[in-house]
Amino acid sequence: MIDTIEEKEIKNKLNPLDNFSWVLIVLFVSLIISMIKNLAPTNIIASWDIATYILLLLPLFYMIYNKEIANQFTKWIVPFLLILIIDVYYYNNELSQEVLPIIIYICIGILYIGSVQNMEYFFQVIIPKLSGSFRIFGAVGVFIKPILSLKKYQQELIRSTLTIRIGLGLLITLPVMLLFLFLFMKSDPQFSHFITNLFSFVNPFKVYHSFTIPLSFLFVLILFSYAISSTKSRSINLDTNAFDIVVIGIFLGSLNFLFISFLAFQLPYIFGGENYILENGINISNYARKGFFELAIVMGIVVFIFLIIIYRYKNEKIISIMMSGLMFQTMIMGYSSLKKMYLYQSMKGATVLRYYVEWFDYFLLLILFLGMIYFLTKKPFYSMLNTVTILSILSFTTIASVNIEGIVAKQNIEQFKSNPEKLDKVMLSYLSVDILPYIQNTDIILDSYRHLYFSKARRNCKNFSEYHIGYCNKIETYGMKKIRVNR
Repeated sequence: MIDTIEEKEIKNKLNPLDNFSWVLIVLFVSLIISMIKNLAPTNIIASWDIATYILLLLPLFYMIYNKEIANQFTKWIVPFLLILIIDVYYYNNELSQEVLPIIIYICIGILYIGSVQNMEYFFQVIIPKLSGSFRIFGAVGVFIKPILSLKKYQQELIRSTLTIRIGLGLLITLPVMLLFLFLFMKSDPQFSHFITNLFSFVNPFKVYHSFTIPLSFLFVLILFSYAISSTKSRSINLDTNAFDIVVIGIFLGSLNFLFISFLAFQLPYIFGGENYILENGINISNYARKGFFELAIVMGIVVFIFLIIIYRYKNEKIISIMMSGLMFQTMIMGYSSLKKMYLYQSMKGATVLRYYVEWFDYFLLLILFLGMIYFLTKKPFYSMLNTVTILSILSFTTIASVNIEGIVAKQNIEQFKSNPEKLDKVMLSYLSVDILPYIQNTDIILDSYRHLYFSKARRNCKNFSEYHIGYCNKIETYGMKKIRVNR
């Protein structure tokens, strides 16, 4: 594939591989990560995982510091990513321990790919454009071959002696540091224990690690190589074809008719509330629990349709009216969904999933409201996409940064204080140690077997490899008296 002139200019101007120090950092990071992933525990999120995230970001920080990134939007995402990393190390709920680690790895990859791509708008950051001309087997050579010959960086080394001075300083310092460290460990058992735990790994070194560590090193190196090779110019085609009015009219008109028909059955409940349900002999519990998940999906689909339509929207009045009408009806459905959610929670209590669905409903309602304003103000479509992207990042980071299980426990305990027999203690016992501050004056006991799956209750908090600041601080403060360890 032949690069365009603009893409060649980007590569020549901002190519991290031209920086010898950056290449050395990537090689070092790849080696350390390969060792961590082979020797550190793999079934729990602990200190070494946080160290891995920071190490993966280290070359990116270096690129940002040296102003070697083509896309300045990358810097805007990094603070939110750091917040998510802190959440992983502080909370013990399912989102932080099972979902966020995957999201963090994906985000890091997206940031590296986006950092070398010239973009026009912020929303493009979360939509990576992958390189189609990358050769995997040539990836290792991208780093290793220049290092072995040093020809590519010969002039840089001659021009600046800083790299040589740093290397010489480390060469002199490390043997002396190791000598003093050995003597200090021999002289103080507590210090020796601290250092041993700091660098201890749960998985002992075995023969097969001689093969898996180099393979992991090459794999990480390939990922770095792929990311920085995806240099592209990311322009947006604003000259799009308009929708066929007949086709889009039939589509939106049919949806509006269907939505109006459905709302005819929802309006009596919206305005009548529980009285309407009782007068018609409907079981309140069954009625309340049906609908809020499905209506949340409906809202999400309508938002998706809106985002597709605005890309080819040319200020057609009929599309503006019909799409605004569809979004307004969807907002009414969202209000109905929230009423059902609150009614059901008033009878059965809150759960983590119900809170997430409730907050997702509010987010979609906000997007639908802004969408209606978009049609009134006739703003460019990319400004709406930028707004949706920013709101999505802010909303998700905020939700991930709250003690959701603590909120659920506190809400249920307060709600059923006068009727403790209605409190779902089994549900609460399945939550993590994040609820320990709220159950101290209750008879609720956490189920360690279920609890272990998410927050790994039997960690050794004295071992760096298993240390998790959120879990270990709560166990140190509240102890194990509220955790059932035997069945």
